[in-house]
Amino acid sequence: MTSWLGGWRAGTSLAAAEWELRHRWIVRAALTQAVALALLTGALGHGRGPASSVLLLAGLPAVLATRAGWPARLRTVLATLSLTVGAATLVPITGQGEAFSWMLLAIAVSALYQDWVIVPTAVVVAVAEFGVVVYHPGRTDPYDLLPVVATLLVCLVHHRTWQLAEDRARTDPLTVLGNRRRLEEATARLLRHDGPLSVLFLDLDGFKAVNDGRGHLFGDQLLVEVADRLRTGVRADDLVVRLGGDEFAVLVPGVATHASDVARRLQAAMRVPVQLTGRPVTVTASIGVATTGTAGRRDAEELLRNADLAMYQAKATGRNRVVSFVPGMAEAVTDRAALAEDLTAAMAAGDQLAVHYQPVVTLPGGQAGGYEALLRWRHPPRGPIPPLQFIPIAEQTGAITALGTWVLRQATRDAVTGLGGECGPSKVAVNVSAVQLADQDFVGTVRAALADSGLPAERLVLEVTESVLADDLVAVCARLQQLRDLGVRIAIDDFGTGYSSLSYLRQLPADIVKVDRSFITDLARGGAATTLVASIVELARSLSLDVVAEGVETELQRDTLAALGCTYAQGYLFGRPEPVAPAPAQLPLTT
Repeated sequence: MTSWLGGWRAGTSLAAAEWELRHRWIVRAALTQAVALALLTGALGHGRGPASSVLLLAGLPAVLATRAGWPARLRTVLATLSLTVGAATLVPITGQGEAFSWMLLAIAVSALYQDWVIVPTAVVVAVAEFGVVVYHPGRTDPYDLLPVVATLLVCLVHHRTWQLAEDRARTDPLTVLGNRRRLEEATARLLRHDGPLSVLFLDLDGFKAVNDGRGHLFGDQLLVEVADRLRTGVRADDLVVRLGGDEFAVLVPGVATHASDVARRLQAAMRVPVQLTGRPVTVTASIGVATTGTAGRRDAEELLRNADLAMYQAKATGRNRVVSFVPGMAEAVTDRAALAEDLTAAMAAGDQLAVHYQPVVTLPGGQAGGYEALLRWRHPPRGPIPPLQFIPIAEQTGAITALGTWVLRQATRDAVTGLGGECGPSKVAVNVSAVQLADQDFVGTVRAALADSGLPAERLVLEVTESVLADDLVAVCARLQQLRDLGVRIAIDDFGTGYSSLSYLRQLPADIVKVDRSFITDLARGGAATTLVASIVELARSLSLDVVAEGVETELQRDTLAALGCTYAQGYLFGRPEPVAPAPAQLPLTT
């Protein structure tokens, strides 16, 4: 019975500390009422016996309600009993009118618990009061029922008020989905059974850029649209909640395969562009999945934490992914957090980071036609850290803005004096992240770097990955056009691997297409890879775009690309990234 009563706590809207504070005040009021009613009974001449009975009936529940080891819900019932029974004892002492008024006061005080249990408790006391104290066969006036009926109506009003308060406490006001509290309670309730359970943790990719670029009102509308898609993408038994900001969660009862199916459906639903103000925008979602099968214990907090860790890993490995939690993932996240702190320290020190340059050559001759600036980090104890490891960290922490600005300024200065042994100014390409491109000041940053270094604008190429097109194609095109108006050339990096299509290429204010290395690697096999590269080269030629093939490592790849009409290439076959000689002075970075 104790364990059953212990489960009652879920009904209140109050935090534990707030409940304890109110409970102490209500119990004191109940004890004071019991003593006062006993004294009133004696003062009105009813004798010591009735006074002692009143003290026992009204005071004993309040005394029991002070037992700290008892379940909170049981103590709520006892305190409510003390208050309402005390009001009921006023019927034989002072009359029914005074008792009714006092009963309403008792219900109002008990309502401070914000718990539905006070309603049946008060109803039971009111009915018992009428049946035991008021009702006498053949002598009871029908009007004597009015206080009881009024008490029942008051209880119903309090019950409805409680329901509305509970709904508000468990509902996200923007999306009308459940909130974190509803998720935690539902998870805890389902975990008390032995069946399998999964939690999906979703975080929108690129939402901040959309929110900052279009405004918070548009961002709110986008969140509502996302919430609707999540609702329609789950099963009837699944629970969708908004945790806050652009984070959502889905509670999926059943075996782990159900969660995988739901995650795939939601990921597909998110890819469809959203039409809100006539300008389509696409946001994707990184999804972490945690199941009871991989959890250390059946605990709601641990399950949600595991899903959060898996989502974080999905973000770290490229976004727009579904990652399932596995043991050991927490250690990987801790290591990643430590690396983020080390990157901040490296930026402040300025002696661990350097810009290296890889040549971009013409085909088939192999003459250097420019260089790509590539950031390198040599960690003191760990040694070289791959860019694929630290660049996503910089993007997530916001350090990429300062880091990218420093690379841009360093590269333009180096290009003026000459790269690869040639006399300057050299042509140099610098990578730009989606975070930088979304920055309202980025065009000014590029203009200042060109002015300070003296590099002609036409000698600078800014490379953007096609994944930036997923955020807001119209806004991205507008920003790229502003950069081209400076005289800078634009290259679309990793073409063919993400969101862009050949039709997008007609809309982009671009000058260069860089074919992703994955297609170049497959050239030796012929077939689809060769056909795709040939199609990109032909389309680019029709749009007057240059084509650069990335990751060329063999002579066969070089010869195949030349035969297909590709005019530029870069890769280890032509040269590895190297620092300028002598090595450039490192400048402290600021975030």
